[in-house]
Amino acid sequence: MPNQTKPNVVYIIVDNWGWGDISVQGGTIPTPNIDKIANEGLRLTNFNVESQCTPTRSALLTGRLPIRSGTHRVTYGQPYGLAPWEYTLSKLLSDAGYATALFGKWHLGEIEGRLPTDQGFDKWFGIKNTSDEAGYSSTPQFDPEIVPEPFIWEGKKGEPSHKVKPFNLETRKTLDRDIVERTEAYITEQAKAGRPFFAYIGLTQIHPPIGYHPDFENITKTGPYGDILTELDYNIGRIADAIETAGITSDTIFVVSGDNGAVIERGFGGSNGPWRGGFTGYEAGLRTVGLIRWPGRIEAGRVSDEIFATLDWMPTIANLAGEGHRIPTDRPIDGKDQSKFILGTQPESNRDHVMCFVGDDLFSVKWRSFKIHLKTAETLWSPLETHMFPPVYDIRNDPGEQINLMERALFSYSWVYTPLNQILGEFGTSVQQYPNIKPGEDFTGYG
Repeated sequence: MPNQTKPNVVYIIVDNWGWGDISVQGGTIPTPNIDKIANEGLRLTNFNVESQCTPTRSALLTGRLPIRSGTHRVTYGQPYGLAPWEYTLSKLLSDAGYATALFGKWHLGEIEGRLPTDQGFDKWFGIKNTSDEAGYSSTPQFDPEIVPEPFIWEGKKGEPSHKVKPFNLETRKTLDRDIVERTEAYITEQAKAGRPFFAYIGLTQIHPPIGYHPDFENITKTGPYGDILTELDYNIGRIADAIETAGITSDTIFVVSGDNGAVIERGFGGSNGPWRGGFTGYEAGLRTVGLIRWPGRIEAGRVSDEIFATLDWMPTIANLAGEGHRIPTDRPIDGKDQSKFILGTQPESNRDHVMCFVGDDLFSVKWRSFKIHLKTAETLWSPLETHMFPPVYDIRNDPGEQINLMERALFSYSWVYTPLNQILGEFGTSVQQYPNIKPGEDFTGYG
């Protein structure tokens, strides 16, 4: 391979992946390929994401709280997506001379001007929106004159994206295989060229509707979810093998993470480990799998329970690549540079809290080992409750968030409201200075 001074970056994001879905974290379905990656690098057991698919992807690429950029909720039939003004990790790495590609799910805009090739990617293949769309045409009342038939797309920078084939229940089964095969070819091609590259892989598993490659039909004899996990492990293993075969393992920052916890409310399957709840402010929807490997730079077999957020990847990867100077200074960047923590030269994370917005509402704040809930709902379909005295849980000793310390200890833990109010106050001041962008707004910058 020609001399290369910058590390490659391969990022796999798995859709709706429970913290306990991998065997190294207690899962009952073997995931040997994923476990191998975990054991070769750093496993983050306190890795925190946003409450839904779109917000997590936005946070990952921009390092900004999604409510700032108008990407804080999944919208259906309404304008949405990243404003072209946003400066993504893909734009940053492209500006630094990287080749960039996205294979898989985008979900950050569906119109020209808001597609991956408008946000720093040289090429892309996959779906614009959610995997839900695969089931649209199977409903008897579906009307393509009201909602266009969903498609799998492909595009190159500077050209309009074009349709590849319909996205339905059948093509949904083989889409992840298509994603993996294109990723393998891209890794091989870029390794031969010797140019640093960023490959962002948005797998569609484990998002409903249920579907998996025919090769994995009843392979585990445990039901569909086990078969899906086995397919997922196989696909991630193939990408890891492609990196090794290309001879670039030590030159590649390899990240594997989830975007949300497992959807367990409707008996779909999956394990969120010891954590409570679904896609709300409870821990199960926000704490998922987080792995990073960079042989020779990141100690193998390291495990940390320090708080780390999806928001942190943008500034962290930029700094690991030696491109931290490109991070914008004309807007709030909520992500923390965790490069020293990742490399092990600093034992502690640079983050002591995460805020959880569900749509427009701030549901909870995790500070150190405490979780404070301003609003609660057990699932997305449960009644919403607002609290006069926000419940406080010690998630280190009470991972199921069952014991409200405010009630149990008769206000002895009300001191925890002090850092909470400081966090809320600082965020409020920031929003006054930099007002949040509305969903779908053609924002061009702060005047």
